[in-house]
Amino acid sequence: MDLTNAITAKEGTHIVDSCLVKSKQAMREYLNQLREAVAPEMAVCQRDIESQVHEWRAHNFFYKLHVFRSRTRDVDLELKQKWYRELFCRVVSFFYFWDFKD
Repeated sequence: MDLTNAITAKEGTHIVDSCLVKSKQAMREYLNQLREAVAPEMAVCQRDIESQVHEWRAHNFFYKLHVFRSRTRDVDLELKQKWYRELFCRVVSFFYFWDFKD
């Protein structure tokens, strides 16, 4: 996926069509490339990559289940995430298997 799919800001990162990236490794690589391409004060650089991957996988999980597809097709990785949301994403991320069928 192209880096132009990402809209970065100090408060968060929006990735358009994030559902197309399915593996944890590809997500990590994308986030690392994005970190290299943006200013260090951007949210993608400030937040832990694993936390961002968990949130991204949670979005993908709900997208695969056809839950709020219009909202889960893209992901918004906010800088300041509430602890219970981070925990929720971590748990849901565990259940996301990128190779199950649409």
